[in-house]
Amino acid sequence: MGPAASAASRRDGDLAAPGWDDIGIFHAIAESGSLALAAVRLGLSEATTARRLKAFERRLGLLLFRRGANRLIPTEAGAALAREAEGVATAVARFASRARAARPEASAPVRVTATTSISLFLTKHAGTISAGAGGVEIVIISTRQRLDLARGDADIAVRMSRIPEEPGHYGQKVGRLVQALYVRRDVDPEAAPIISVSRETSSRIDEHIIAYAAGRPIAARVGDSAARYESVRSAGAVSMVPCFMGDADPLLRRLAPPPDLTADEIFLVTHEVSRQRPAVVAVLAALRKLFRDHRAGLEGQVPPTK
Repeated sequence: MGPAASAASRRDGDLAAPGWDDIGIFHAIAESGSLALAAVRLGLSEATTARRLKAFERRLGLLLFRRGANRLIPTEAGAALAREAEGVATAVARFASRARAARPEASAPVRVTATTSISLFLTKHAGTISAGAGGVEIVIISTRQRLDLARGDADIAVRMSRIPEEPGHYGQKVGRLVQALYVRRDVDPEAAPIISVSRETSSRIDEHIIAYAAGRPIAARVGDSAARYESVRSAGAVSMVPCFMGDADPLLRRLAPPPDLTADEIFLVTHEVSRQRPAVVAVLAALRKLFRDHRAGLEGQVPPTK
């Protein structure tokens, strides 16, 4: 076989595996649809990004994008390879996450993500958690968004739903969070404005409050439990409040026992990456004890303040 035939053979069947850097550049362009935006994301100049894309297309022997109106549009081959690049990018991010978890300093804080209501509970007992974990600093991330533990967005998640089914996740049920209708003691509940929640927050709570209202108008819908608590305490409204907050407040009184249908199960969730850190394991143990010690209050079994 002559040199020309050998070159043709390499072009046709012996394509060298693309490098990760090239795939990363291609992935950034495919996600952003723009050389300029991809360049900013990659920390490269637009000219360098364009040159690297052209070189990558030449090596593949494929046209990956067509230029549209203010946007690069993937070709059919480009779209198919973009899906593969997404998998590569996920794997690279997982690799980086594992590497970060394997080498944190001993003093690095442990990040715990939770919904607002549980974040308030954790903040109230932050000193107990830290002391129980041997003085570890904790960072409480209050959000309804589901942070990705596999990517290292947080070390521990306190979730009010099922344990993730994805490989590498560990979870344990540690209790239940119940809520009840409360009103301020000096307010007539029959004349108080009624605050419900958005159905996206909890259709079960919304339905319970609507049933209580019995045709009376809903003044507002508030997803944040801390804001609902404040509306009861400061604005004289009637609303659902977590029992561990309402029962401990001498200004408030329960209007009825906490309905079981609006209760949420509480899970501690971690990922195999973060569990490699002794500090995370220590905080997990402290959290398990905290939820065990305060189970009655979280479940509304503690008599309300007189």
